[in-house]
Amino acid sequence: MNTDEEPIAKRQQMTKESKMVSEAKPEIAGIRAVDAAAYRRRIEAETTAQSQARRERYAEAHHLVRNRQSQRILDEAIHFIEAQVETHNCGPMNIICQFRKSKNFAAERPSGGKFTSCCRKEKIKLEKPSEALSNDFLYPNFLLDLLMNPNNPDYNTFHDNIRSYNSAVSFASMGTKVVDFSGEGPYVFKVHGQTRRRNSHIQSVNGQSPQYVQLYVIDSTQATKIRVNHPANEKCNLRILYQIDLFFRQHNRLSDTYRILREAESRVITESKEAGEDAIGAIDIQTSEGSMHRQPTR
Repeated sequence: MNTDEEPIAKRQQMTKESKMVSEAKPEIAGIRAVDAAAYRRRIEAETTAQSQARRERYAEAHHLVRNRQSQRILDEAIHFIEAQVETHNCGPMNIICQFRKSKNFAAERPSGGKFTSCCRKEKIKLEKPSEALSNDFLYPNFLLDLLMNPNNPDYNTFHDNIRSYNSAVSFASMGTKVVDFSGEGPYVFKVHGQTRRRNSHIQSVNGQSPQYVQLYVIDSTQATKIRVNHPANEKCNLRILYQIDLFFRQHNRLSDTYRILREAESRVITESKEAGEDAIGAIDIQTSEGSMHRQPTR
């Protein structure tokens, strides 16, 4: 056969096979439908004991397959030779975006030179604090200095414990079901179900130490001492916590909201006692975030 005729013959053969498959599809679908109907009739005709036996057989077969897969993975791990693994190096992350100054790998740079992963080729623009906020709500200088000035004596310790500072001055805690992983490997934080914000009462209950929003309705000095004495904040600086607390009390609307709620609660309780009545009910207040808080008055 001429070599020029071979591709033509191959295409003709492939076309013929494709046609045969297309013609066979309706017939195969009909056979499957008949088999599915017969299987349903068998299932419906089963007794309780037969259904239980069938489920046990399926479970055993599934378990056997899983065991074989696990054994195969285990065998591969046992015979794993790390020296034979080909490693991939992305190189240094030293390619700077011309618009947002983000660091990137060389392989991430598009042919046009404009990065899309950080700013969508300059389509995403973040306002500077001075443009986004009024002068009354600029980022506080003492925090900016702690974050940006390596010459600040508290620079390193603040960065090392920044999560503790953040949690210490929070108004609410996170509520969720944390899934605990056993065994070795890198740390993974996994939650199951919903995550939610947990608000506390305005006053501590059952003699517990004040926490979260309860710390903003008491004296700032006392609140800072309570924060810094908590085991999770043992590495936090009392002076820095005090500065953050004062800043929130001056500029955070939630701080004012909860303080007003506490004053209203105290007034209701006092008036009820003077009238010889029990302070039963709740005070409703709308926060700036649009969520309703109901604080019991008894």
